[in-house]
Amino acid sequence: MPFDTVLKFGGAALADGPGVQRACKIVAERGGSRPIVVVSAHQGVTDLLDTVGRSALEGHLEGDRIRIRHRTLLRQLDLEPDLLDRYFTELFGLLAEIQVRRRLLSGQHDHLLSFGERMSARIVAQSLKKMGLRATPIDAWDLGLTTDSNHGDARPLPEGTAQIRAALEQVVGIPVVTGFLAKDTRGNLTTMGRNGSDLTAALVAEAVGATEVQLWKAVGGMMTADPEIVPDARVVESLGFQEATEYAFHGAEVLYGPALAPVQRGGISVRVLDVHDPAARGTLLGARTVGAGPVGIAARRNVLRLDVAIGASELRAPRVAELFSVLARQRVEPGVVSTAGDRIGVLVSPGGGLDAAVAELGRRAAVTRDLALAAVIGRDVGCDTALATRAMELLAEERIQIQEAFLGARASSQVFVVQAADLERAVRALHAGLLCRERARA
Repeated sequence: MPFDTVLKFGGAALADGPGVQRACKIVAERGGSRPIVVVSAHQGVTDLLDTVGRSALEGHLEGDRIRIRHRTLLRQLDLEPDLLDRYFTELFGLLAEIQVRRRLLSGQHDHLLSFGERMSARIVAQSLKKMGLRATPIDAWDLGLTTDSNHGDARPLPEGTAQIRAALEQVVGIPVVTGFLAKDTRGNLTTMGRNGSDLTAALVAEAVGATEVQLWKAVGGMMTADPEIVPDARVVESLGFQEATEYAFHGAEVLYGPALAPVQRGGISVRVLDVHDPAARGTLLGARTVGAGPVGIAARRNVLRLDVAIGASELRAPRVAELFSVLARQRVEPGVVSTAGDRIGVLVSPGGGLDAAVAELGRRAAVTRDLALAAVIGRDVGCDTALATRAMELLAEERIQIQEAFLGARASSQVFVVQAADLERAVRALHAGLLCRERARA
């Protein structure tokens, strides 16, 4: 019997014992005849692992914080208290090694973060068994999921998915697969970036020829705006992959952009669903957004602009190539790029890699801080001059100064850079003026 549905549960969906039970009930009721489950670490665990790792570097062992967090989950679920003991032992050994060396060897950070997904898979599988369902926890690398060796942000290799289907066929019951994790061609553990569990689900679905991926989140689906900024934001019931990619590119955390490529290649439908309201329709992602015009406003709260000066005699293209090479080397994810006069500018998020990139670029580089962006998303809106004019009028009415506008740079979005302090007012103004109920796809 072929696998038909892949259900992925994020950390917020698995935050506590009741959350795990709710997810297991969804698997039983919505998973179809032969589901595959992909899980993230429980909410907050990845950050906590990062914290105890930094503490170990400073000479302090705080592994008990991880044990207490998971023992609490086991108690809430009435599972055996020793279920995860082997993982606690392995974790404490790693932390002790880090404490002694006072540095992280290559790949050790990936190893450290892997415990979240590995323990989550065991908890979810055991909870499914307690409900009377056959389930087996699986580390994704045991399926053959293989990546490059870019620790912390590894990319899957094409040959790494070839054996996934055959491996899953041998699994007893429902496979509960660790998201986010893989191994490189030398057998070293790797991680695929924050939110990489979405990518795991997409790769598994492509490998087995599934018809649908269900991304179960603690939100109702893709929204017309961040509901924390716009309380009356609505669920977008259908959205094309191109526009979904724009949401992710401009800061919406509901989707992980790289996860969309495998499902597009496989012709697989994707639903973003709410674990708190399983009966709700959520958002269906498909080949094309129906109709023209804006569908939503994406926002990124903390944005910096990295500018690189170009000499009067220098060619622009080599300088752009150099800039992107430096950003890739320092693992800085570039946003929208602009070129004007004697400078090249790129929007980036803050992080340790940025400081290293600026140091590498030298005196020619300058950083502008305290910025944010609001992106109007929609099919073919990039060059819509009437829309751009209206958007700028709405911002002007709120006395919001546009620091930079990117119009026509991307087919499915228009981007307005504003002062960070003005972001919420900007998003609310654009949402109210451009996404009235008659035009919204809600």
